[in-house]
Amino acid sequence: MNPLHADPATAVVVLLILAGYASWGWGARHFFTKPTGTNSGIDAIYLLSNLLGLYVLAGLPVLGVASSGHFAAAAILLGLSLSLFWWAIAANRRKPLSFAFSEDLPEHLVAEGPYRYIRHPFYTSYLLTWLAAGVATGSAFMALPFAVMAPMYFTAARVEERKFSSTALNRDYDRYRAGTGMFLPWPFSSRAS
Repeated sequence: MNPLHADPATAVVVLLILAGYASWGWGARHFFTKPTGTNSGIDAIYLLSNLLGLYVLAGLPVLGVASSGHFAAAAILLGLSLSLFWWAIAANRRKPLSFAFSEDLPEHLVAEGPYRYIRHPFYTSYLLTWLAAGVATGSAFMALPFAVMAPMYFTAARVEERKFSSTALNRDYDRYRAGTGMFLPWPFSSRAS
């Protein structure tokens, strides 16, 4: 397929992915609190997100969307990703969260909005976008970004959860974690009912 003459389905997927990347960029610059200095985790997130984002944007028009079913599944994932991202922003508008791998300790616990169902809606949103590229194309090459970023987000989530154990929010967080899924809703949660 000529990347200059992408089919409409591929163009829509690329535009939705760009909307996700633009949302992430806005969040990094205007929403999440910035740590003083930097660390290897923050550097890795920035570097990998940018490199893999370019990889997806270069590969998707070349490979194209595999079928109408692949398009529908990718569009649903991307719609969920964008919705989840902005819902999490709304839930935190009064007290923004710190950037991934920041060393500061949490000062509050968010348990409303998407946090009622999952503990890390931002990471879930990012993962849905990375997953959508592989789903759209049906290509293992486009599944690579998801495979690279999933362990990174899992590690960041675990670091954030460990930080709660050093605060007065420890017990509240333990109760919250017991009834809420990490990246997907926990089916047995009383919060989900």
